[in-house]
Amino acid sequence: MLEIQLIGNLGKDPEARYTQDGVFVCTFSVAVTHKDETTWVDVTAWRELGERCHQYLAKGRQVFVRGLPAVEAFVRKNGEPGAALKVTAQSVQFLGKKPENGLAEADEPGNT
Repeated sequence: MLEIQLIGNLGKDPEARYTQDGVFVCTFSVAVTHKDETTWVDVTAWRELGERCHQYLAKGRQVFVRGLPAVEAFVRKNGEPGAALKVTAQSVQFLGKKPENGLAEADEPGNT
């Protein structure tokens, strides 16, 4: 099994939904910067992990994500081929400054 670990910042607030089977899923994109180059990674968190991510994460928040990677090929609007790195999160650790939402420090789990 191939596993990936990344640290980056959320590019926008997480989005959440339920599947047709009633399973909670949260998605968010993480900007990972290395040597002045930024790679965007689409992260999906399921069930309880997804619920915690949706509750506590916000745009700009730094996270450490550990999960299973996949590459998805697509065609850009201009017709050129492209690829996206996607990760199914196994764990998400909240780093850096928390969002300004009034939560007490004890209310926020450090590692999910």
